[in-house]
Amino acid sequence: MSGQGVRYSFGTFVFDVPQMTLAKGGQPVKLGGRAANLLAVLAAAGGELVTRDRLLAEVWPGQAIDESAVRVHLSGLRKALGDDGLVVNEAGRGYRLTLPVARMSQAQAPVAAPTRPAAESPPPRPLVRLLGRAEVVATLADELPERRFLTLAGPGGIGKTSVALATAAELARRQEVTVRFVDFAPVSDPAWVEGTLATALGLPATGADSVAAVVAALNAVPTLLLLDNCEHLVEAVADVAERLLHAAPGLLILATSREPLRAAGEWVHRLPALPIPDGQAQDAASVLAYPAAALFFERARAVRSDFAVDDATAPALAEICRRLDGIPLAIELAAARVDLMDLPELAGRLHDRLNLLTRGRRTALPRHRTLRAALDWSYELLAPEEKELLISLSVFRAGFDAADARGLTGGDEIDVLDGLADLVAKSLVVSGREAAGMRYRLLDTTRYYGHERLIDTGMDGRIRAAHARHMASLFTDAQAAWEGKAPREWLAIHSRRIDDIRGALDWAVGEDGDAGLGLGLIVASASLWFHLSLAQEFLGRAERVLAVLDQGRAGTVQPAQHVELLAAYGHALWHTRGPVPEMGLAFQRALAIAEDIGDEGLARRALWGVWAHRILAGDYAESLALAEAFTGRIGPDAGLADRQTAMHMRALSHHFMGDHAPALELLQAVIAADADPVRVNHANHAQVDGKVAALSLLMRLQWQLGDRDGALELARLCAEDAVGTDHALSICYGLAIGCIPVAIAAGETDLAGAWIDLLAQRTTRHALDHWHAFVHGYGHAIGRPVSPPVNPSAMQVEMFAVAGCPLAKGTVAARPEPTAGWHGPLLNAVA
Repeated sequence: MSGQGVRYSFGTFVFDVPQMTLAKGGQPVKLGGRAANLLAVLAAAGGELVTRDRLLAEVWPGQAIDESAVRVHLSGLRKALGDDGLVVNEAGRGYRLTLPVARMSQAQAPVAAPTRPAAESPPPRPLVRLLGRAEVVATLADELPERRFLTLAGPGGIGKTSVALATAAELARRQEVTVRFVDFAPVSDPAWVEGTLATALGLPATGADSVAAVVAALNAVPTLLLLDNCEHLVEAVADVAERLLHAAPGLLILATSREPLRAAGEWVHRLPALPIPDGQAQDAASVLAYPAAALFFERARAVRSDFAVDDATAPALAEICRRLDGIPLAIELAAARVDLMDLPELAGRLHDRLNLLTRGRRTALPRHRTLRAALDWSYELLAPEEKELLISLSVFRAGFDAADARGLTGGDEIDVLDGLADLVAKSLVVSGREAAGMRYRLLDTTRYYGHERLIDTGMDGRIRAAHARHMASLFTDAQAAWEGKAPREWLAIHSRRIDDIRGALDWAVGEDGDAGLGLGLIVASASLWFHLSLAQEFLGRAERVLAVLDQGRAGTVQPAQHVELLAAYGHALWHTRGPVPEMGLAFQRALAIAEDIGDEGLARRALWGVWAHRILAGDYAESLALAEAFTGRIGPDAGLADRQTAMHMRALSHHFMGDHAPALELLQAVIAADADPVRVNHANHAQVDGKVAALSLLMRLQWQLGDRDGALELARLCAEDAVGTDHALSICYGLAIGCIPVAIAAGETDLAGAWIDLLAQRTTRHALDHWHAFVHGYGHAIGRPVSPPVNPSAMQVEMFAVAGCPLAKGTVAARPEPTAGWHGPLLNAVA
């Protein structure tokens, strides 16, 4: 057998032949006979690849041995060495030791290890196609000759090695350059960096002149040194790289690492994720045009030859790619699961992705065999304070800035900024510059992983509570937003936080949460939910919080917060279920509490809600009395917003009672008080755009006073303005209350139909059932084959009857005074 009468040293190991004894750090290591023979062959090769046939010939001469037996004994050898990465299998080629090997005599005098000829040592050849990276490969190949030292940085599994290999191949194709590949993945000790480099160049791994020999080899021919997987050895690799670049003027270095080496002369290229399907891509052809989806398809076909994507399953594939952030490793691991589940099922189970995506290639590095292992590798390289910051940041569901991170952790500003910079450098946090400053986010997969780690540490409750308090603290201008005074920029910034508000509320009302924090947060953020037209979702969350209050789980409740929650709950009921009894009760209860604590501002908000419930329910005379009461409460010295609200309330009540002249006078006063009634944002007391609300009433008054042409012109203007707000509640109000009935009255059935379709889009998208009833009522009125509305309100029935809905006409006619109110003359005219 080769290697008789020598001693081999690799890392902290010493292996004596022919004694076949192994020691680690001077302590004997138990080694089986076959495992010892395998090690002797691998050590004698000095880190070179040993083919399967050669291994069988030397360890089992003349025997027919199955590949599984080789794997069993190699497994025993790896177990004895205590490191699975010290012996690697290069698929289809053979086996090798990954540490530099020094060959010595029994007297421990160093003897040169077997060397390779000073010819090109080709890097591994990719076995799969590289998708979606042509542009970045071309860019790197262009830049490398000029910059000399490039580091390709990015998170684990993003494809750095694949891109680096393709770049090296492209550069070698363009010019005369020898590519030398050095894989640092198995190297655990920085002291082995130089020896590993020498071994990769076919030079002795030890000796005082080893660096000089490396420099000589690199100067012999133009060389591209590809240093792969450097993140755990950044200081040592940076030092070696700097020295080599100074000593070898013709040398080019391309490194891959999860963080920059921060070496002199280094240029960093952040490798982005693969492009993922956007929201517009829904059919199979458009989804598969994206590299992330194309990679999934190719790897899935390798697992199951009949795998196919059609238009029905394409949206699920797009969702998988988006939720996996376009990370190639994650996509490949997901594709390996298509033999067990279809695409919709796979997409639905990605909430447990760390346990689901575990079927990596057996020949891959251990840290690339599962998604969790890839993240473990990066996490364990962090300092303790970096680990704590990362797992704390995992509670953010969306982007955040440095102030958010500081509000969450309570840390010093400089410390937090430095921590974020370190995590960005290590590819665990993504950063981007916006007009307002730097924004940060965690990739979804990193966030899931960080949250698991956070729970493991027992810090989850404390960090979650800090997150909820911070979210609530951001809405100090909530009252201004509710009254339409908050700037649009304020709303735009805070709209991006809606996912974080959802997360904080989910935790707060859960069994292990803090219901008091949940109450404070839902009240503070209420205006934002209506700004985003999320009335249906807000309703469900408000009901959960109210249930918690009824159970006494929120502790001592501030009455003012209780009033605000009831008022917002009443608004949500209106937009979703209409003027149901629960809406009236919520506002009445809020009014009673507000008056009990003497908060006049909250009392007025609650009184507006009581008025709104009565007018929507068709009790117009009572609504006018309530509007007059509101006017009396604000007094003559009230602010502009309250005075306009009072006049608008009275105008609407007069109009629906059939008193159009005083209604017009009041509305003109509202418009005169604000010549262009556009509020800073689309919020008035009804949480719809002030201008849309004013135009809706003005066109109705012109229509009823005989100016149909003028009313129709206002309807067109109002529809355009409403759509321009891109605010579903304002669009629904403008179309349903004003534009559609005016178009029908003017005989513009096609225009009315187009507006009905637009109304249907918004009501369906936002689950606004009350407003969707108008789609059925008006559709039935213009002869569309639609079912009649279910449980319409009294006001809706009147509107449908005037528009020509036969069922609604009968309902109105059956009332004791069918000609009373705004609709009476109109019904008589069309009877």
